[in-house]
Amino acid sequence: MRNFRKLFLLAALGVGAAFIACASDGDNVVRTRPDGGDAALDAPSDGPAPNTLACGVPIPATYDSPNFALNAKEELDFKAGVLAIGDKMKTAEGPTPLPVTTADLNALFTAGTPSLRSIATAYAQATLDTYFMQFGDAATKTWKPEDVEAEAGPDAGVATGGKYDNASIVNAIGIDLRATSEKVLINGSLYNYALQLASGAVTEATVDRLVALFGATTKFANAADDAGPDTDTLIAEYASKRDNKTGTPGPYRKMRTALLVAKAAAAAGSPCKTDLDGALKIYFLEWEKTAYATVIYYLNQAGMNAIAIPQKGQLALHAYGEALGFVESFKGIPQDRRLITDVQIDGLLTRIGADKPYRLVTQSGDLVSAFSTAFQEIGGIYGFTQTEIEDAKKVY
Repeated sequence: MRNFRKLFLLAALGVGAAFIACASDGDNVVRTRPDGGDAALDAPSDGPAPNTLACGVPIPATYDSPNFALNAKEELDFKAGVLAIGDKMKTAEGPTPLPVTTADLNALFTAGTPSLRSIATAYAQATLDTYFMQFGDAATKTWKPEDVEAEAGPDAGVATGGKYDNASIVNAIGIDLRATSEKVLINGSLYNYALQLASGAVTEATVDRLVALFGATTKFANAADDAGPDTDTLIAEYASKRDNKTGTPGPYRKMRTALLVAKAAAAAGSPCKTDLDGALKIYFLEWEKTAYATVIYYLNQAGMNAIAIPQKGQLALHAYGEALGFVESFKGIPQDRRLITDVQIDGLLTRIGADKPYRLVTQSGDLVSAFSTAFQEIGGIYGFTQTEIEDAKKVY
């Protein structure tokens, strides 16, 4: 409890996410007790009772909200919209595609009031408008990486993309348009909207909405697969995959604890505002760290597929697209609400060759070598240890 309260105290004093990210593991890791509880929620003998906030309010063991579906209807609709866009784009892929147009994707992006587009950053709006247009242009064509330079010279590229290896649809330079668009939506729309919600009065109903934007249900299954209706989606899916279920709590369990704390603190009102503010800082920090830890995962997958014998070029560019979408998705988010800067994002985009991703297939060695440097740069931004960088390459 002493460490947990210390983190909240830092938040109350205005210490930003950058400081929190660089704090020692003992200051920002919720450690699991042998009995399955959270040691950081225990209190010293002279402090509050175990599993209570600094303000004395008990922290619930489970997330109970009978009105969750009603409170979070808007956010659940956003979740359905993000999944629908990805599903729609997927129907145009593979050997038996269905027709998908730019208009189809724009209709999903602008559906509802508010719409996914209306809650997105200006950067995300412009980026997704471009990707959807490119998808519609490429959906009925075919594409080969070796044709890019051959057809238009080394400094240009073919006019449009197409279906690569009878699977994914890429743009002219090889960006997997579904993989990248999905990731831009998660952060450029949903993270951005979560920030808007948290900037106002935060009630228990608001916390329900933050749970929905995270992509979990009130069961917090911590399962990206095979959990039925409680299967985690959106950023919760990736937080679960980066969370070693048998080790020190990772991003998923940290965000679950933060949301339980936020729910209890919001219900208690002003006496627990410090606890609420600290919980929200953890929620947003772990969301961002999850995104960039997942960049490490997908770049590693892209590299392994690119240098495989025989090469798995389509899988390499698909994984690359997942990473690219997460890298660029935080551009446009207010700088005081994220740790990574635009300069660092641009540096990563340059490092991983975002202007010519097809080179991952045609000149694999150059980019794969650059990925290793990108891993270290991401680790430096978020204070990841070498062990954490290696762990980010795994699925749990």
